[in-house]
Amino acid sequence: MSQHYLHPLFNPASVAVFGASEREDSVAGVIYRNLRKAGYGGRIFPVNPKHETLYGEKCYAGAGELPETPDLAIIATPAPTVPGIMESCGKRGVRYAVVLSAGFREVGPQGAALEENLLAIAHRYGIRFIGPNCLGIQRPSLGLNATFALDNGLPGNLALVSQSGALCTAMLDWAASNGIGFSSVVSTGASADLDFGEILDYLAYDPATRGILMYIEGIRDARRFMSALRAVARLKPVVLIKVGRHAAGLKAVQSHTGALVGSDAVFDALVRRAGVVRVDTILQLFASAKALASRLQPAGNRLAIVTNGGGPGVMATDRAVDLGVRIAELSPQTLERLNAALPPNWSHGNPVDIIGDAGADRYKAAVETCLADRGVDGVLVMLTPQAMTKPTEAAQAVVEAARTSDKPVLACWIGEDQVAGGAPCSRRTTSPSSSSRSRRWRSSPSSPPSTRTSASSCRRQVRSRSRRNPMWRGRA
Repeated sequence: MSQHYLHPLFNPASVAVFGASEREDSVAGVIYRNLRKAGYGGRIFPVNPKHETLYGEKCYAGAGELPETPDLAIIATPAPTVPGIMESCGKRGVRYAVVLSAGFREVGPQGAALEENLLAIAHRYGIRFIGPNCLGIQRPSLGLNATFALDNGLPGNLALVSQSGALCTAMLDWAASNGIGFSSVVSTGASADLDFGEILDYLAYDPATRGILMYIEGIRDARRFMSALRAVARLKPVVLIKVGRHAAGLKAVQSHTGALVGSDAVFDALVRRAGVVRVDTILQLFASAKALASRLQPAGNRLAIVTNGGGPGVMATDRAVDLGVRIAELSPQTLERLNAALPPNWSHGNPVDIIGDAGADRYKAAVETCLADRGVDGVLVMLTPQAMTKPTEAAQAVVEAARTSDKPVLACWIGEDQVAGGAPCSRRTTSPSSSSRSRRWRSSPSSPPSTRTSASSCRRQVRSRSRRNPMWRGRA
């Protein structure tokens, strides 16, 4: 099978960094140091006419002085110098570039003219490039950190494609502490040349990528974007945030990247039809990353809820129904097993209210029993701190129960100080988990803490990956 035409961009054997220096505040200098620190195995050529050496390595005055033609040029110099550097790269035979420099279309007519000139030069020489005004790209499995972010992403199977470099750095910081890795991190910036459509087309056939997360402000080539989005959504789960839904947001988008923004209602309808999940908040995107990284593949969307409090169980039920998640009908055999394991006054249905004095053994029995039911595709386990509650022991029991099945289990421990100890336990299992803190009550009053996040995660987990399943369409 032939390689995708963007393969050298994302798998370069050599990289030239234009503007590299030893100054701490130099963007190109940070990129050069990141490449060395991340363990990139290819050849790295620093390019800066002001230096003869850099960290003891030979520094080159320009593209024409390089000992070989690099696969990828990283350009992080003042905007007025970028077209000239692109031209020199074209003459040297470079075919791919990432332009991190800002000061183009987003600053007004003069910057737009500069960007048009840059694009014309790139087209003349057949150069394809990401940017300008972007964070750069990462391919963690290759040790390729061509960004000015502090964090090297962990290797993994998720791709992050974002018009916001700031969101990339936030996601990388969060993912590192949650053990979530990436196949690619792509900051598209202004997308003067390569836009979402072509990048998605590459990721669709990238064997290292199993799921895709996206942050979108605007689309330049809507036809190509939708064609690529429909194609990739048939192969891999895609979750996205699209901002600029209101007039104030539209103005902010245009001043940020200069992106073209159309009707949000039209965009929402199109991504629904493509089989893509759209989320609204960064917490939901984080939850999506955790769910997709778990590699769980549920067989359906029937949810069982185990709780030690009736109120949270009812609220979670309402939110699940809002999201199109079915509340599982427990089998007679399951009800019989629960009758034997639980007090007489348990709820005798789904949600399974195991009563406020439930200990770890009761949690373990209820979760294992629900997971064993063929009519259940996943379990949401909830805990509120009561006088006899031991949140950490209960969390450990849920982890043990989750290991008895390949069905997803989500943990929602509601509170703050008393439930904090349960979070590390729940994170040790492969199932997605959420330690819900009291501040999330304030951010989402219509649902229990993190059910805006947890139920969204559940929705994406408790589903078939087949596009025929309506669970994989529409909004979280």
